[in-house]
This record gives sequence, C-alpha cells and structure tokens, in this order.
Amino acid sequence: MNFVYPNILYLLLLLIIPIIIHLFNFRRYKKLYFSSLQFIKKVEKETNATKNLRHYLILACRMLAFAALIFAFAQPYIPTSNQTKSYENLIPIYLDNSFSMSAKGSNGNLLNQAKTTVQQIADAYPKGQRYLLVTNALDGTEHRIITRSELEDKLEYVNLSPISRSITNPLESMKEYLNSIAYDGNLHYYVISDFQQRNIKESKAAIDTSANYSFLQLAPQINRNLYIDSIWFEQPFQRVNSNNTLNIRVQNTGDEKLTNVELNLNVGGNKRQTLTDLEANNSTVVAMNYTDKSNGIKEGIIEVIDENLFFDNRFHFNYNVEESINVLIINDEKSTPFPGMVYATDDFYTVEQTSVAQLKSNSLNEADLIVLNGLNTISSGIQTQLNQLAGNGIHVLIIPSADFDSKSYNNLLSSFQLPLFREAAEQEIRIGKISSDLDFFSGMFDGNVDNIRMPPLKRYISSSTYTNANYNLLIQYENGMPLLVEQAKGKNVYALYSPINPEFNNFGKSALFSSLVLRVGEKSQGQLPLSLTIGSSDEYRIRMAGQNESALILKQDEYEFIPEMSKNGGFTSVSVRNSIDNQSINDGVYSVLNSGNEIGKLALNYNRFESDMDYASENEITSYFKNLNVTKLNTEGISTLSDIQQLTLKKPNEFWRILLILALTFFLLEMLILIFWKV
Repeated sequence: MNFVYPNILYLLLLLIIPIIIHLFNFRRYKKLYFSSLQFIKKVEKETNATKNLRHYLILACRMLAFAALIFAFAQPYIPTSNQTKSYENLIPIYLDNSFSMSAKGSNGNLLNQAKTTVQQIADAYPKGQRYLLVTNALDGTEHRIITRSELEDKLEYVNLSPISRSITNPLESMKEYLNSIAYDGNLHYYVISDFQQRNIKESKAAIDTSANYSFLQLAPQINRNLYIDSIWFEQPFQRVNSNNTLNIRVQNTGDEKLTNVELNLNVGGNKRQTLTDLEANNSTVVAMNYTDKSNGIKEGIIEVIDENLFFDNRFHFNYNVEESINVLIINDEKSTPFPGMVYATDDFYTVEQTSVAQLKSNSLNEADLIVLNGLNTISSGIQTQLNQLAGNGIHVLIIPSADFDSKSYNNLLSSFQLPLFREAAEQEIRIGKISSDLDFFSGMFDGNVDNIRMPPLKRYISSSTYTNANYNLLIQYENGMPLLVEQAKGKNVYALYSPINPEFNNFGKSALFSSLVLRVGEKSQGQLPLSLTIGSSDEYRIRMAGQNESALILKQDEYEFIPEMSKNGGFTSVSVRNSIDNQSINDGVYSVLNSGNEIGKLALNYNRFESDMDYASENEITSYFKNLNVTKLNTEGISTLSDIQQLTLKKPNEFWRILLILALTFFLLEMLILIFWKV
C-alpha cells in the first residue's frame, strides 16, 4: 500500500491526546453521602465495571474515528499490477496546441477538449503524482517537473500557437530534458493531438523507445478547410495610376465543391469583393484588379469567409509604389544611344546620361540603376564605387564596348564572381537558350521562347566560367557561352557578353534587347517579398545605407520585438525563423523601426502547414511508432473521441472514501453510546 500524502500520517501521534483525557476522566472522584458503607461498596463495584467498559468503548470509537480520518487525508492506495512503479514516477504529456487544434470538436474546439483530456489523465492518478507537460513552444519554462495543482494552473495558460511541430519533436525534447537531470524512473508518455499526416513523417527520431506510450487522437466535426494559400502580382512592380492584378490562390481541402465563396480585398481603404467557386480537394487562382492612386508603402489584407478554421482566412501583405526609377547611363566616346532610347520610351524612368570623364559621385549615389554603356576601360576608382554601391542594393548593367580592355573589365567581373571576358570571336552565332524558368523572365514572354527567332550575331565575346558558379545564365549562345548573366547572390548585377555597336551586330536594335533592358530597369526597383511567414526561413532585405546601425524593431500597436538579423553590405536581412517570440507573434503588418524612426513596413502571416486537414489513421500512427522501435505502445489509447467523456483510464485501488465513511461511522457510534448508555 502507498500513500499520496504520507507526511499526514505523523498526525497519528496526536491520538495520545484522547488517551490522556480519558485517563483523567478515570481518576475523577465524586463525594457521595450514604447510610450503609457495605451497600455502597457493592453498588460502586458494579457501576465501575460498566463505567470503565463505556469509557473504553468511547475511547476506542474516538481514536478509530480520528485514525480513519487521518488515513483518509493521507489517501492510501494500492496500484494495479502494471502501475506499481509508473504511478510512483513521472508522467510526461505532450499537448498539441497548434492552429489545427482550433477546429471545432464535439465540445468546443479541439484544444479545449485536449486540455480536458489532460485533466482526466491527472484525475486517473493520485494527487501526489508528478508530471512533465510540454506544448509546441518547447521553451525552457516547460522543462520542469510539476505537481497536479501546477499542471492544472498551467493548462489555464495554454493557448493556440502558430508553431507547428512534428509529433516526435516534443518527445525528443522531453527525453533530452530527462536525460539532463539524470532521471531513471519508469515513464508513461501521453500524446494528445489531431495527428495530421504531415506531422508523422520524420523517419528518424531520438525518442525514448523503452517507455510506455498512449496516443489520444482528437478529430474535428467538419473535416474541411478553406484558406488563402499565397498571393502574387502579375506585374513586376507597382506604379501610380497603373492597373495592379493581384493573383490569389485559394485552397479547398474538403470533399465537396464550394460555390460563391466570398473574397474581400482591402488595400489602404481601397476595397474590392468577388465570388468564386472551388472544386473539391482543389485550389483556384482568383485575379483581383485595382489601381494605386499615390506612391508610398501600401498595406493590404485579403480575407476569405470560412467558419471552420480561422487563422488562415486572412493574408496580409505590403509593397512600395515608387514615384520613379533613377537611371544613370555612363557613356564613352563610341557608346551607342540604344539604352537611353529604350528608357526614354517610359516616363517612369528618370534618365541621366554622362560621360565617364564628367562622372560625379553624387550621381552614382542617387541612382537606382547604373548602366556602363560601352566603356573602353573601367578605372579602379569606378570599380571600387560600383562594388560598394552594388553591396548597398544599387543595380548595375554592364554593356561592353567593341574595343573593351579585357584586364579592367575582368577585374570588375571577378569582383562580382561573373564569367570573365576572353576575346571577341569573329564567328557568326545564334542565341541558343533562354532560361525562361528563372525569376528574371517572370511574365516577360507570352508564348514559347523556343519560337523566338533572332538574326545571327556576327561576332560575340567568348568567356571563361567559374567552377563554383555564383551567377545565373539568363541567355546563352548556341555553343553554351553566356550572352546575359545575372549575379545569383545579390541579383543586382547584370553583364552582357556582346557589344551592341552596329558594326559588331544588330542585337542593340532588337526587340529582345529592349525587353531585357526594361526588365533590368524594373528589377532595379528592388523586389521585396510581399510578406514573411512566421517560423519560415524567408528573409526581408532592408537597405540600411545612411541608417543608424542599431538593432531593428518590429512593432504592431503596443507589441514589439527584435527579429533575427544578418548584415550583408548595405543591407540587413530580417527573419522570424527562430525568434523566441514566435509563440506570441500575431499576423499583420508591422512597422520596421530604427532608433525609433519608421524605415519600412513588413507583413507577417501564419504558416499554412496546419491548414491541411489530412489526418493519420490508427494503423498509420501505430505503424509509424513501431518503425521508430517503440515496443510498449498502447494501441487501445488511440481513439477518435466524439465525446471527451469516453476517455477511460485504469485507476489504482483507492481507499480514502471507505476510510472517510469509517470515520463518520465511529463518530456516530460514539454519539450513540454517549446518548443512550447512561451510567
């Protein structure tokens, strides 16, 4: 037999008090006046025997009543045969509080049902049992062995979390913690989750294979979800008074077709609404059009109407509408006018042309795009400035001259880790491949690029390549040599491997050249992601040239936090991948603050991992853990609960109720003796 509160047994020492009281009662003397001493001795002898028996019975009842009461408060129990050790040891519990647990169950949402399940597990054990409760947070505060009362308090503060975990992640975390404190007792793990398919994919996991496991699966009443998966603009950049086409991918995970699904768009008060139909277990792309009437940072939100899961109904985004793009074209004596003519066709570009001899530093610093248009040689001073400016986000387009100085050009190209010039080859050659799958060409071609026919080039510049390429081959000649390359790392330096002089070839007059030059101009606006996903590895690059070097702060209303940051040149990359605040970060648009000043906006959205309502079956869960070498697997514990009260756990044999009844019985017996046995 074991006791939940063994220290209470020390109160048994207090039973000496009624014994002392009764001893004093036996010694009490009473003065009587009687005429015959012989008769009184006879009466006293008979009375004392009865009185002593009565006192002893009262003493026995009182002591037995107090003893039963003390034992009842100590809560004795006899564990069942398979619980003799586990009830004396630790019970680790994983409570899944990811967003998918917000789905509606039979008694509220699944998270509330899961918390009730934890409470029922605790009710099945003695009150002195110790627990280890972890959620998806897996932070240091959860790695603590707690009592039942602490467990109940902790459940009150468990809320839905944007953090998604594999089922084995918390089990590994608990094992590591228990190893760190050298815990060597028996363990019975309880895993309470909806067991999404995507969360039982880990092929290797360092979980405790010697412990017992019970799995409790909670299922929603409606196995369907409607959510916004992703968004993107049709246009490469946004301009004032130009049409914006925003593409919205909406996903239906249910088995039924949905009609007239409502979508609402709000961009800075500019509202749009549309209806769409969604096939079962499919997605559709909805295009919504609107126009920006002013430049600056724009905040937007898209919302789909769905009454099952709510966290993925909204998608926040932000972008910048530039007033214009500043283009600086640096010419030499024999430079062609073609780049300037192309940019002059669109008043969105503010073009400044200067000769290399009259170049001013402030012109370089104010430009968004710098075009080296047919320079014969590139001075070391210009090379140094271009490297610095490119690191700060300025875009550079290199167009060689027919009489290029290979040494100075190669010094610049090598600093950007681009292919080096070798020689101008006197050979007629055609364009061989356009890498239309790269982001540079997104939305640029309507049809098949293989159908594009270009007249052959009379001469071209051959090149040597790096073994570890740090560039993208945008266009290649038919012999595999590059015609146009893009720096892969920063993606803001472009190099053309052909002069555009008429005596060299007609490439500068072609429609393809105009399209390429305009696309480089569009890219120079600096395309940033429309949003970041909380917990993902995405990064948001912020140009920090001229800004204070202090840490950046993301702020929404009264809530603010410092994100992860990494610096590269004049940029700071912001991420919310492993932020300690991921547990409490809400979706929405945040202000980016530097020394208290707003330098930008950043939209954050919840991860859509939890949106797919595809759940594992009992056999899949069992098979998964058996493949991880778990042998003590309670398959009876796997159940889809339509009613949380169906959860039943084996309890130890407890006696406190019986002891409480015995205590009351002895008190009642004592009262009956006192009332009806008169001496």
